[in-house]
Amino acid sequence: MRKIIGLWVLGGLILTGCDDQIEIQYQPFKSKPVIYCVIDPTDTLHIIRIERVFSGIQPPAVTSRNPDSLYFSEPKVTVSLFYANGNGGATFEPECVEVNNKQPGYFSSPRQYLYQFKKRLQPFSTMSLKVEIPGLPLVEASTRIIREPVIWSPNPSQQFIYMVPDSPLRIQWSGGSWNELDFRFEIKEEYPDSITTQTIQFQKVNNGQINGQYYEIRIPYDLVVQAIDKNLKVDRSVKKRYFGPVYFTISTGLKDYADYMEFYGGINDFNENPFSNIENALGLLTTRSSIKKGPYLFDQPSRFYFAKDPVLQKLNFIEY
Repeated sequence: MRKIIGLWVLGGLILTGCDDQIEIQYQPFKSKPVIYCVIDPTDTLHIIRIERVFSGIQPPAVTSRNPDSLYFSEPKVTVSLFYANGNGGATFEPECVEVNNKQPGYFSSPRQYLYQFKKRLQPFSTMSLKVEIPGLPLVEASTRIIREPVIWSPNPSQQFIYMVPDSPLRIQWSGGSWNELDFRFEIKEEYPDSITTQTIQFQKVNNGQINGQYYEIRIPYDLVVQAIDKNLKVDRSVKKRYFGPVYFTISTGLKDYADYMEFYGGINDFNENPFSNIENALGLLTTRSSIKKGPYLFDQPSRFYFAKDPVLQKLNFIEY
């Protein structure tokens, strides 16, 4: 039986093990870059991860202790930003920085190198990336810079939201191909000597447009009732409970980001590459953005229904 050489792909992408019956890669082995860069134009500090596929007979935890197994020696990295008319707005080389507070799940090299730059990206429409590594083909990628979502409903000027049994809360927005809603609200609990806050949160994804114009997610009244009933307990020491502020965040991403999220878990097999939008490398270059809204408050009819709901009456809600 041929000896199988394990391949491991870095770049912030989750790794999976390989069955010893699957042939992945044989010698001779040629290293390949792995790029991971998700730009948020609402930030001012942007990070590019540049690492490498490595191979070895030793266990990966042993091989990865050698930084030369994880990183190329001084690659030349160039970022270019372009305006909407196609003209170049800026071209520069990001700074290489060494960090020690690595995120969990990455290999255990004593050092980690990132490339970073500080720039306001709102004026630009496109970003391109080039990575030059001696002995390897030129790595190139580009991405459109997405704008933050535009909220259609609730109206940005309104202060109260309405949610009753026959009328769910509708959140509508325009964005990219991938969209995620994080919705949360606070419940205040008043004790004889203090007030505490409980936070309940939902997360939903909707990537299908309505009428080809906007995205919509509905938060039904019954869903909120179920979440409250699940998270709160009957406590006779609580004098009363009432609803505090309501917030939501909408995140949106380009088609490349949507494709990547479909294969969330990353690029985990050198020969079976489910997604990469970078020429002569594995990985991802794309942009995503988000917008936060709130605080809103539930209006009086909504609070009345919650307080009188048969499931929630045991929890001692008040109507105001």
